[in-house]
Amino acid sequence: MYNKNMVIKLFYKGQDFNKLKKDIIDAYNDVDRYFNDDLKIIIRIHKTRKDFNKQLKRDTMKWEVGNASHSNEIDILHPKAIEKESNHSKDEFLPILKHELAHLFIDKLSKSKTLPKWLDEGFAAYVSGQYKIIIKRQNNYIEENFCKKLGTPVGWDKNSNYFAYQTACFFVYFLVKRYSISKIKKLILSLNKNYYYPDFKKIFLKIFREDIEKIEKKFIKEINK
Repeated sequence: MYNKNMVIKLFYKGQDFNKLKKDIIDAYNDVDRYFNDDLKIIIRIHKTRKDFNKQLKRDTMKWEVGNASHSNEIDILHPKAIEKESNHSKDEFLPILKHELAHLFIDKLSKSKTLPKWLDEGFAAYVSGQYKIIIKRQNNYIEENFCKKLGTPVGWDKNSNYFAYQTACFFVYFLVKRYSISKIKKLILSLNKNYYYPDFKKIFLKIFREDIEKIEKKFIKEINK
């Protein structure tokens, strides 16, 4: 399927192919307005988790319904399969698809540099519009230095069942609201190839003109009051 300069190759067979095709094009355009870029993307929609696992060559967790790879490929469960085989509803198909699309655009923007996990996930949640739902559910007491804790895959995984996604999403929303989305994008463009928290702090300070840990405290004060 073609839409202007973009090319999406969709792998799916079903009576609702045309509807899903339109939804995918709309989702792509919604995400692309934040980046104004072109990506060639392969999207595979799976009717069962078994097929999803087979494609990813691993057993996935129940909450996993979508996956984006560095080769610009997205695998995602069909809306009916999402509702049947996960703890998500079928209405979350499009927000989840946009989230995965956002990861691919972010990866291209960063030139495949390693982003801190909270920034990658938080910005994807912002671009996908998921933040509108997530911040309504925000009811956790957030501790200091969460950017350091949630920067690495290990730290993220330790907290993924507690506050990681909510915190990352709401903090990026806070940064966009207070400082602008252009600063977020400039931060991503300015990152080193490999993530190292002390170096990241220096880059953040240069762009935002304020220490990240001081901004964290402002954010926590607003959240926890």
